[in-house]
Amino acid sequence: MQSKIARVQRLALEAEAEVVSEDGSVRVVAGPGGQIKELDLRLKAFDLSGVELGALIVATMKAAMQQVERELSAEVNQVMASMTTNDEEAR
Repeated sequence: MQSKIARVQRLALEAEAEVVSEDGSVRVVAGPGGQIKELDLRLKAFDLSGVELGALIVATMKAAMQQVERELSAEVNQVMASMTTNDEEAR
């Protein structure tokens, strides 16, 4: 059980998701809790107006944060389910 708790903690620290905007001009790598680990702008990004680029960055960041939270939640649920299964088998 201790190793599974450590695994959940490690997942929470190391989780990340990469999302690239539909047009390929913005790339974001997000971590858990809204952490932005990387933000890259490709040359195409500079063809956009400031307002367009800002909106695209925000949308890509939101998509990356949602993806990392979904993936982290699924992995934690899987670990927790295996803990419950192991506890039931031990009885």
